[in-house]
Amino acid sequence: MRKKYIEKRKKFTTNTYMKETIDCDLIITREDETYITIKKYKKMNGKFITKNIVGKEMTYLDEGYYLVEITPINENYNIRFYVTPDKSVLDYYIDITLKNGVEYKIPYYIDLYLDIVHDNDQDKVYFADEDELKEALDNKIISKKDYNLAYRVGNKLLKTLKENKHFNIDVIKYINKYY
Repeated sequence: MRKKYIEKRKKFTTNTYMKETIDCDLIITREDETYITIKKYKKMNGKFITKNIVGKEMTYLDEGYYLVEITPINENYNIRFYVTPDKSVLDYYIDITLKNGVEYKIPYYIDLYLDIVHDNDQDKVYFADEDELKEALDNKIISKKDYNLAYRVGNKLLKTLKENKHFNIDVIKYINKYY
């Protein structure tokens, strides 16, 4: 990936999903080589709503909701879990990454355009933004090596998810530890 685009695609977990946020609690913790970022949204100027694969609108973030991001340093993905105020996991979303790291004691990832979306209503996982990945390759923003890495990691994750149906990550344990 070109150096100037790496900075554009670098995403700090403390900054993701903050557009509608007026006030939130933020916890960053570490277990071995994995960082966990927990946000509890206290006051927002609007809900974060998106449509699922069948067009049904879903509220993923609102006051009282949690967002838990898992950033394993030695892997090429970042997982984001959306959790309701009653501590039920709504859904998850995975960014395929070029690299994960820590800067200023804050975890970050270099977004590699390809994402995996889980649709809770249908319990399906699928790729999203494949067009963005292809466009980045065609415009020489990423190399063929980066493109192949995205699909190699993505296909491995999809296979794991389809076999196991979920990640063995107890995000509620992390929320309960701090809230």
